[in-house]
Amino acid sequence: MKCHIQHEPLVLEEFEATAWTNLRPSRNYFEIIRIRSGYGEYSVNEQHLAYRAHNLFLLGPADAYSFTIKEPTRFAVLRFTEDYLAKLTATGIHTGAWQQLRDSTLHASLGLVGNLQLSAVEQQQLDALLAILFAEADNSGKPFNDTLAESLMGAVLSFVGRRLAGYAAPEHQASSYAARFIQRLLAYIRRHITEPDCLRVERLAAEFAYSPSHLSALFKQQTGESLHQYIVRYKLKLVEARLQLSTLTVSQIADELAFTDVCHLNKLFKKYYQATPSDYRRQLAALALANA
Repeated sequence: MKCHIQHEPLVLEEFEATAWTNLRPSRNYFEIIRIRSGYGEYSVNEQHLAYRAHNLFLLGPADAYSFTIKEPTRFAVLRFTEDYLAKLTATGIHTGAWQQLRDSTLHASLGLVGNLQLSAVEQQQLDALLAILFAEADNSGKPFNDTLAESLMGAVLSFVGRRLAGYAAPEHQASSYAARFIQRLLAYIRRHITEPDCLRVERLAAEFAYSPSHLSALFKQQTGESLHQYIVRYKLKLVEARLQLSTLTVSQIADELAFTDVCHLNKLFKKYYQATPSDYRRQLAALALANA
């Protein structure tokens, strides 16, 4: 599955649609979706419910969602990266709720299903903030004034943060300690992905106060793959992104992501992608040229 990469920290988009074609099952950003008008069915992580005007949805990078539109619908969409979220929510009264959200990014879905409830007054306040925020965006959806946009986005996130802080969906209530623990472990692995010593099973076990065998078995039970497999596949996803989006040489990528050497990277990459990193980059360039 390809991951849709957003380079800008914040992108705003407002549009009307009669059919949902924006299918991006894997992304590197969060989304807040406000339904301006219209109605239909909203599907997220294989659950389905009706949507209507004024609904508000929060989606994480791993959430698979779509809309079945029954009446032409106007969407207001705010897309923001994890780094942008971290910057805006480093301090504030809802830090804990957003930290929980950030710890489950990229690989674990949020598990939030349905409309985030706002009071009538909050609805009016949110719409006023969004009106100013969207008015400040250029045609590509990027804000003209970053300082003003950050202030407005901070207020928008505060609204959502209040809902997160008190949110108690049945799925969350039923989620096991093991599942929450795995989310913390995944976040730790991502933070230390360029430090191989930190990712040895013995080191991870010591960090989280588990025995190596218990930790390995729990991870395999919860994710369906071994710790080693997950770490390799995640690192290779980072390699793939750099091949697509940067001009770094294969040697530089190997150094940056702490592979033993270029030969080690080539061998692993070819095992999973059936091509060396250099060949893969040439294939991407040829494809881009053909589509130009």
